[in-house]
Amino acid sequence: MDYEVPKEFGFTEDKIFGWVMENEEFCLYVLRIILLFLEIREIVEFNKQDSLGNDQRESKDIRLDIKVVDKDGRIFDIEMQTSPSRYLGRRLRYYQSTIDGAKVLKPGHDYYELPDTFIIFLCSFDPSEAFSKVDKRAVHFFKTIDTKDHALELIDGATKVIINSKGDFTGESKELKELAKLMNNEEVSLNEHFIWAQKRIKELNQDRRSDIMDYEMKIMDARISGREDGEKVGEKRGKEIGAKIATRAGVKKLIGVLIDLSLDVKTIFIKAKNEYGQYFSDDELKQFIAEAKTDSLQEA
Repeated sequence: MDYEVPKEFGFTEDKIFGWVMENEEFCLYVLRIILLFLEIREIVEFNKQDSLGNDQRESKDIRLDIKVVDKDGRIFDIEMQTSPSRYLGRRLRYYQSTIDGAKVLKPGHDYYELPDTFIIFLCSFDPSEAFSKVDKRAVHFFKTIDTKDHALELIDGATKVIINSKGDFTGESKELKELAKLMNNEEVSLNEHFIWAQKRIKELNQDRRSDIMDYEMKIMDARISGREDGEKVGEKRGKEIGAKIATRAGVKKLIGVLIDLSLDVKTIFIKAKNEYGQYFSDDELKQFIAEAKTDSLQEA
């Protein structure tokens, strides 16, 4: 299938999302309208995924799309999700373990020192297949609760938020509705924040379009090339074996391209899992990544 280049890359595109959200004022605004009850005052630490690209990438597999820390020490992770998956909950669990893993408690320290965390998935699709039942509401907050008494909550400091830009925003704020419009590539004009974001997206499409296209095309080429490699082998070794080799070739090709793009290990793993998670276990995908990085270092 040919890759159709969009007339304009929107807010949900990887690069666009990162470049727009790196504006701390807009990032803080987005956090405030999603987590209105927290009264977030100030961002004191800001980390963006593609600020990586050094020789220590092997030890940097905890990088997140947009991770910020506020004045009260709370950690916020904002992730753009564009690939539907019934394993979205497990992906959230993985992100939670990633954040907690970066805060390893040393001897003499207590569990209360673990910060409150808020993981936010902005989904450009209906995530209902990841739920125990279909739910078309646009905004979901998940906590750890007792299965017999849903009013009984385990105070573990972890909150997970899923926003479905295609969902039902009845009863939600006009700001959240506007955020959904931005995610859906619709015109926004509610206030200066959204007007700025839309203007910034247009500027990036003019000034950085070639960079975005190069990034997107390399990933697409890797997918296509991997399938073609498998199909050729399949002609010689039978459809069933060929299909297995096709997916293996495809995931390895994709991983190789992502390494060439200087993406971190965690991002590579997530993208590989999105494309090939139904065929390979997490351990297999991690092994493919380790092998590809070793080959890359040897070639260098």
